Amino acid sequence: MKILTVLTYYHPHWTGLTAHAVRVAEGLAARGHQVTVLASRHEPDLSRDEIVNGVRVVRLQPVTRFSRGMLTPAFPWAVANLVRQNDVVQLHSPLPEGPLVAALAKLLNKPLLMTHHGDLVMPDGAFNQFLEWIGFRILRLTANLATAVTSYSKDYADRSRLLRPVRHKLSYVYPPVDLVEPNTAAAQAWKRELGLEGKRLIGFAGRWVREKGFDYLLQALPLIRQQIPEAHLIYAGELNVVYEDFYQRTQPLIEANAEHLTLLGLLRDPQRMAQFYAMLDLFVLPSRTDMMALVQIEAMLAGTPVVASDIPGARVVVRDTGFGQLAPPRDPVALAETIVDTMRRAKTFLPDREGVRRVFDTETTMAEYESILLRIHQRNSGQPLADRLPLAATGAALTRRAGRPAAGELTAEDQATLEALLRNEADMAYRRRAKILLEYLELNDGDRVLDAGCGMGFYLMAMARLRRLNLVGLDEWWERLVWARTEAVPAGLLSGDLYRLPFAGASFEAALLSEVLEHVDDEQAALSELHRVLKPGGVLAISVPHAHFPFWWDPINRSRVGLGGSPIRRGPMVGLWTNHERLYHPEELAETAAAAGFEIERLEQATHHAFPFSHFLVYGLGKPLLERNLLPAGLRRSADRFSGESNAGSLLNPFNLGRAVFRWVDHRNDQPSVEGKDRFVNVLLKARKPGGERLGPSR
Repeated sequence: MKILTVLTYYHPHWTGLTAHAVRVAEGLAARGHQVTVLASRHEPDLSRDEIVNGVRVVRLQPVTRFSRGMLTPAFPWAVANLVRQNDVVQLHSPLPEGPLVAALAKLLNKPLLMTHHGDLVMPDGAFNQFLEWIGFRILRLTANLATAVTSYSKDYADRSRLLRPVRHKLSYVYPPVDLVEPNTAAAQAWKRELGLEGKRLIGFAGRWVREKGFDYLLQALPLIRQQIPEAHLIYAGELNVVYEDFYQRTQPLIEANAEHLTLLGLLRDPQRMAQFYAMLDLFVLPSRTDMMALVQIEAMLAGTPVVASDIPGARVVVRDTGFGQLAPPRDPVALAETIVDTMRRAKTFLPDREGVRRVFDTETTMAEYESILLRIHQRNSGQPLADRLPLAATGAALTRRAGRPAAGELTAEDQATLEALLRNEADMAYRRRAKILLEYLELNDGDRVLDAGCGMGFYLMAMARLRRLNLVGLDEWWERLVWARTEAVPAGLLSGDLYRLPFAGASFEAALLSEVLEHVDDEQAALSELHRVLKPGGVLAISVPHAHFPFWWDPINRSRVGLGGSPIRRGPMVGLWTNHERLYHPEELAETAAAAGFEIERLEQATHHAFPFSHFLVYGLGKPLLERNLLPAGLRRSADRFSGESNAGSLLNPFNLGRAVFRWVDHRNDQPSVEGKDRFVNVLLKARKPGGERLGPSR
């Protein structure tokens, strides 16, 4: 696989972002991939084009620096050329040119992975805050255009204004961290050279910028020394950051603590950095904001415990390893108390390298990155699942099998029954997926079938009309179950959630999960529960909304997301994204079900052509009128999903006339040309629990 990596600064520039990018690029090259890095030539003596540890590095000459970025006139031409030459693009953000890279990748049909290293945080001041505002919109547009996005942790992503809207394409990958083995004797010798023998060293490292919160540590030092008089701060990192004057602004604090503070500057030698960590009694990260500072992990790998701010992202290292403590953020007094307590109980939090590696393993990280890049490349090229699954656009009428219907297969009579039941259905995508899902279930008389997320019970009613079944409906919304009882749905109805199903293992021959999975926080846990309650050979039928949905189905959300905005999930103009955590690409749904232990048998897409604003008209306008009982009785019967068989179909009825127009448009979905389309309303999947032939119902 040919991989293009794009970022502003590459080696020998050294920040956490750069270190991450270097390790990933070199790790992928070591795994046999052809990796090219496009970056700025931030130092004039750097080569324009060279091979570094198996990675081709192309550096563009900047004409000036702009805040944290570099202005390189040759960038558009160079990136377009390199995107064309490679199979997949990895972009490290924040990157000012992100939207251009993402747009070119789309235009040239190359998948793009946006690896996000933290939301843009600028210093105080009107101009800097304006840059942050612009930067956020640049990042939002890049994320929306990207094929996939990675974050260091779910903890950070769940609280990121940027990442929350793209959770449907987000993966969490810990950063790759490497540290040479420190030489303890050399570390102690260096401590003597610095005149720090007998001192209890508290280290901190990174760029001296406001977001790192070093001023809090300086304010905490006098309080720490009241209880630990030999406490001494020692710092490694870049002091004079070109885009921020925070070092100058903290000079009064630095001067006030000068006797108990040592500034080493930026340490470029890896062995020297390892000795720095090894000489410390404690490493402290008092950040205001931080996605996950690699220096915490490096300190632990050198055997040094850590105190970090209890903020999203930054707290993950200490929380997941246990090698340190978390301090309340932005509070020098609480920080001092946490540092003193940790130093006094140092043996309790002392890290061991093996324990750190159980959580932060570079090989695992590289395998995850390689897997994501391969997946989006294969999905883009049509390779994934191609040998295993027939991915197709599915029309209203399922293809009939030759000869007599197999056990569980829907007959022509069944199809006629469904047509009558669905006569009042205005949602054309619902009509199509209902027939597909009921065919997937392989219904046989006597089967016990679970409708997980049954809502008001239409599927349960339809299944009862097709076979003599033992039906169970489960939904977390009691109001919907009350409606189902009002409609006399012939099923046992329970209120509950998918994570703790109140059934014994191997209880059902089949389960239905229609337009539910996109609502749950933990899709893997939900599918694992369904796997548990299905019998060996049992079938699971799933439908979810397609991430690449047709423009006319929901023009508002399609336009908002395409322009870099977030989808509308609630309110009067809500569309396909109604209360959804994510949308799905077909391969993502298949991989998620397979990870829960299912064997995938069918994977399909349905409904490409749609009447403009279909979703809004049906669910934004029609559904509230029906549910609030605002329609005359005659019109209500012709609009109610449960009353289809009693509708004579007169076109003098406005609802019948409207549905006729919808069906005229929907009829185009039966044309062979739909097979070549790439936008659909639904993804549908038929999965089976392994275990041989499907077991029949218990008698």
